[in-house]
Amino acid sequence: MPEPTSVLTAWARNLEVDRALLRHLTPEMLSARTPGGGFTVGQHLAHMVGVTKHWGMLIDPERLEPLPDLVEEVGGSFVAESDLARIDDVLGRTAAAAAAATEARPEGSSDSPHADAPACLIPMLVHDAHHRGQIVPALKTAGHPLPEEDALWAPWRS
Repeated sequence: MPEPTSVLTAWARNLEVDRALLRHLTPEMLSARTPGGGFTVGQHLAHMVGVTKHWGMLIDPERLEPLPDLVEEVGGSFVAESDLARIDDVLGRTAAAAAAATEARPEGSSDSPHADAPACLIPMLVHDAHHRGQIVPALKTAGHPLPEEDALWAPWRS
């Protein structure tokens, strides 16, 4: 079983990487689309936060459910949040709530399919990395500058 503090440290560093990416983005970059007709950058970010909220609600619905979503249904379409400050705020609050829910989770007490509390965060770490990996080609193919590699790797090196 992973040590909870190690997983929580990785979770905090993952949030730093997400925020480094956010600091690079401009509102115009949010509409860049993943090649092949995939999500826009804004949709990727909204989805990342939404999945963390979803899995966190399996552990502690009272803590996660009140948090806002970053998508809104408008005329049958889902529109992602475009305010970078709000994205950062909701991202941070959702990540903190998921970490707190994980720390507070009594063993065997949730509907989560994960064996133990630390294992709840690991799939979300991988999920975030996957979507950051989708955001980079979306930016590149739209002609936007890419984030500095050092900015994205620095949290993992501390």
